[in-house]
Formats: sequence, C-alpha cells, structure tokens
Amino acid sequence: MKRFTLKQILTDCGYSNDSIKSIMCGRMRPSYEKIIEMHDNHGIPFDAWQDIRTYLQDNDTPIRANKSTTKA
Repeated sequence: MKRFTLKQILTDCGYSNDSIKSIMCGRMRPSYEKIIEMHDNHGIPFDAWQDIRTYLQDNDTPIRANKSTTKA
C-alpha cells in the first residue's frame, strides 16, 4: 500500500492533517468504526492497525479504491 493512498483514504474519512500524521507514525489509531469502514471499502486488514508503519513498509499490494466497480 502506498502512503499517499492511505493518506487520501484517511482524508476521505474526515481526519485532519494532524490526525493523519499521528496515525501514520503510529501514535494514534482510527476509531473502530473507521477501521471497519476502511476494511470493507478498501481492503485494509484489521491487524494492519497494530503496527501501521510496518504494514506500509512490508505491503506493496494495491488496495481497492472503492468497493463498487463500473463497466466502461
């Protein structure tokens, strides 16, 4: 997962820039409701929030932009 993608997801969830910085460095975690929402909509595993920094470093798999898909 790319850092800028997670930052965009957190922004879309309503977090401020200061909160996003705290989440990205591991000082703070999103609320449980937001963790469930990010899991359902973007495929971020629940256990990623135990150590988000390591998850971002070790995981290069793309995340889903959203759950719905449209056909062209």
